[in-house]
Amino acid sequence: MGSLTTFPKNRFVDGKHVPLDEENVIDRMIRARVACHNVADWIDSDEEVSSMGRKKGPDPVVLTQEELEAKAAAGEGTFGHTAVVEPADLELYETFMYPPLRMPEKPEVMVSYWDMNDGTVTRFMEGRIMVKALCPDGIESWLVISVPVPNFHTCLEGNRWGWPKYVCDEMTVEKDHSECIYEGKPSLTIDFTPKEFDEATIRQLEERGTEGGNTVSFHMSIHSAGLPTLMRQGSGPRNKSDDGTYYAEWEAGMVKIWGRPEDKWSRLLPENCEVPGVWMRRVRTGANVGGGMRKL
Repeated sequence: MGSLTTFPKNRFVDGKHVPLDEENVIDRMIRARVACHNVADWIDSDEEVSSMGRKKGPDPVVLTQEELEAKAAAGEGTFGHTAVVEPADLELYETFMYPPLRMPEKPEVMVSYWDMNDGTVTRFMEGRIMVKALCPDGIESWLVISVPVPNFHTCLEGNRWGWPKYVCDEMTVEKDHSECIYEGKPSLTIDFTPKEFDEATIRQLEERGTEGGNTVSFHMSIHSAGLPTLMRQGSGPRNKSDDGTYYAEWEAGMVKIWGRPEDKWSRLLPENCEVPGVWMRRVRTGANVGGGMRKL
């Protein structure tokens, strides 16, 4: 007695999405739908590393110093905060160590919040609350446990990978104060105050890097029966000097982190949590990409 059209027919030829550059939200939604099918197909395949349904292309072009400086001067690059916290509640922390994950040698919580700053249609922000875990391959990686995002297609894609994303009312990433608003109230806030540290602290922050290339999550298959699949986005930890990044900005300081009490992860934070961390803006060089999903 009626019909609904979500995607217009002119977006498809012979049942395949027209490979246009994303120009609007409809294009972005279609990409999210395609990504979900590709993830499901990969989970049920024998492939160790996800190709997302694409054939292997040429190696990415590595940008020159001049090209990187030009991009930095133009304001390009992902920017945001990252900091690592010693957990206040080890019993709660251990509840996140789902088999086959195990407690790491030194339990830690990482909080990052990024504005990907990559255009208009594809631009999005993403907070990442993570706990360090020892994986079956012996690598310590960051298990994502809470991920605020700004829209439903980004949320859908992340949920498909096993990232526990939720859609915020409003998201803001600024150097001095960043926040996520959910159901009319803050769910995550980060305040940054620049500070000079001794060489040992700066070196520790540089060696720690970010979570890039070293996050893990569990995929729950809906296409076939079976156990959850543990996967890593990337190949393992990378520090500031070897992550294929040009730093347009990198500044150490004190990072004050708050999470709403209703969210279980917030109990991992010590009271009045404030720790050394970093504000940065980074441009990818094209080297050391290695960010694909791989099964563990």
